[in-house]
Amino acid sequence: MVDPYSLTMRQIQNRIAKLDSDFAPWIKGAPLCPIDTPRHESHFETIVYAVIGQQVSTKAADTMTHRLIAATGGKVTAKSVAKVGFDGLRELGFTRAKSRTMSEFADKVCSGELDLEHIQELSDEDITRELSALWGIGRWTVEMFLIFHLGRRDVWPTGDLVVRRGWAIIKGLTSEPTAKEIEHEADHLRPFRSVVAWHCWRATAEEPDFW
Repeated sequence: MVDPYSLTMRQIQNRIAKLDSDFAPWIKGAPLCPIDTPRHESHFETIVYAVIGQQVSTKAADTMTHRLIAATGGKVTAKSVAKVGFDGLRELGFTRAKSRTMSEFADKVCSGELDLEHIQELSDEDITRELSALWGIGRWTVEMFLIFHLGRRDVWPTGDLVVRRGWAIIKGLTSEPTAKEIEHEADHLRPFRSVVAWHCWRATAEEPDFW
């Protein structure tokens, strides 16, 4: 199997178009997939934004993220989120579950119980195992971190509703597939499935502000 990190993003997108002709018209003229350039300053910030985006619409996630940025004075760090605290997050409109996840996550980073500094040195599987052990952080959240912050190129987030919707659009399906149904549908596009997922997001025209 080809090493995905030996190719430029343009080469990867061209390969996807050749491997799957359904993607060709969506890739032609498209910008380069931006996952090689992290949009956020820290591991912590990216994971918090992913938590906010769990099981809500793109618009709702963006609205709540802007509220948190304002409440932390423009710097979403472990210290600033810990200062806002569980009660403060609830006052911003976050659910009890998300408030607990973000406040406990911030506390663990501040106390040193969780070291994010070197997590990028781990494999996808080990990162998923370590972060998923935290309350309220599941596979989807970790996948967003892997794709959009660490730039891992072969993550296939089948649990993402918008990815499945985009896949249905690109493939001309009459109904949206389930996570199980789509699990192996992109196997022929390994090891570039993160880029495939990004094109699925683009197909829905629901790109969020923070990814």
